[in-house]
Amino acid sequence: PATLAAVRNTITQSLDLAETLSQLDLPPLLSQLTVDMAQQEELLDLLDQALIAEPPLLARDGGFIAAGFHAELDEARTLRDEGRGVVAGLQAQYAEETGISSLKVKHNNVLGYFIECTATHGEKMLGMGERFIHRQTTANALRFTTVELSDLETRILNAGGRALEIEKRLFEDLRQAILEQAAPLGSMARALAELDLTTALADLARSEDWCRPVIDDSRTFRIDAGRHPVVEAALKSDGDPFVANDCELSPSPRDGAAIWLLTGPNMAGT
Repeated sequence: PATLAAVRNTITQSLDLAETLSQLDLPPLLSQLTVDMAQQEELLDLLDQALIAEPPLLARDGGFIAAGFHAELDEARTLRDEGRGVVAGLQAQYAEETGISSLKVKHNNVLGYFIECTATHGEKMLGMGERFIHRQTTANALRFTTVELSDLETRILNAGGRALEIEKRLFEDLRQAILEQAAPLGSMARALAELDLTTALADLARSEDWCRPVIDDSRTFRIDAGRHPVVEAALKSDGDPFVANDCELSPSPRDGAAIWLLTGPNMAGT
């Protein structure tokens, strides 16, 4: 579930970035990136509706599907978490239906859930046909059940496991929905990676006062005040200045040679 949320969050950020970048005058490469980033709104809507803000790491832990997304799951959770309230509601319904205000829905380990009325109202309950099924008679009370109450008892007892099974099934559905969009999601991921690289280089160029070289089809190779990024950073960390160097490796006007031969100890590198 946490991975599903990561996909959801990535799509959200990708769409936000695409919206921001679409308002800028970008070079063709970055413009194409925004196209690849601005997609998967339908999948995002599904994941937004289905998942809570911070799902657990494992599906077996449950609790990652948002309330209101799946009616059957909501019902199972209600029975699991609010079983007493559901039973109380059913008791009020039976009391109104029979006209017996003292009617109670109780529970014990022998009968499970049952409807109890005093002996005074026993005949009335027995005379209501098959609606109320007689279970037991005690000295002072009669006990009944209904098909509805028996079904509710079963659902309450099984609600926790049922809720988890529903969530696991929904997890598989969401996982499959993501897998079906693997190709466009891959394009989005690549676009975000390229944007990340481009942004990092742009930030570094601004902070370190780098410039972009002019590249053409000639054989000219000329560097004015060239700097070595790694060496310069190392010297800065030690508080030492870096001395920029010029480099001219263009073909010689005299013979067109474009190769320099460096000799001597360590002069040619290793």
